[in-house]
Amino acid sequence: MAYNYAREKRKFDAEWKRKALWYRKEGMSEEDIEVMHRFDLAQFNRDRAYESRRRPLETACGSCYIQAPETPAERYGWIGEISDPQLVERLNKLSDRDLKLLTLIVIEGRTQQEVSEMLSCSHQNVSRHIARIRKILS
Repeated sequence: MAYNYAREKRKFDAEWKRKALWYRKEGMSEEDIEVMHRFDLAQFNRDRAYESRRRPLETACGSCYIQAPETPAERYGWIGEISDPQLVERLNKLSDRDLKLLTLIVIEGRTQQEVSEMLSCSHQNVSRHIARIRKILS
């Protein structure tokens, strides 16, 4: 799964908002809070740089390198982490295309526009599929 900077930055900002409130409540000065925020932001950016440079293992194919194909078990491994057996049963009834769509949007955090471009279909088509998936899962 690719590193999604925007999603991770939103998580970082939300967590820091909570931390800053807690630090203020405990009586920490604004300067000290800002120093801690800058330190954590620098660490976040170092982690981002690491993740953006990390590459998946590749397998040799003649004179070129190709990424090993992902098996359905690896691609949809997140289903095994769900504790609700009824939801798992409903997810297993979905088609491979529906599971791929769900994985791209929910797990990888991609937008409907990005998914429509990846799957070479219209944004409306993606929206209709999501609505149908919601109906099946509810």
